[in-house]
Amino acid sequence: MKELKLDSKEFKRVLQNLHLENLSLSPDMQKKVLDLANEKVSITPTLIKDILGHGKV
Repeated sequence: MKELKLDSKEFKRVLQNLHLENLSLSPDMQKKVLDLANEKVSITPTLIKDILGHGKV
């Protein structure tokens, strides 16, 4: 899998899906999620909610 970047089509799709769920990520949180995805960590709804709720994984 190629490395994702903030401006990649795949990551923008993730952000759009979050928007449809009435969720948004700050730029700092977007970078955290992107770093985790590039480290091959599974990005799940629970992980996103933990980041949103606690600001960390």
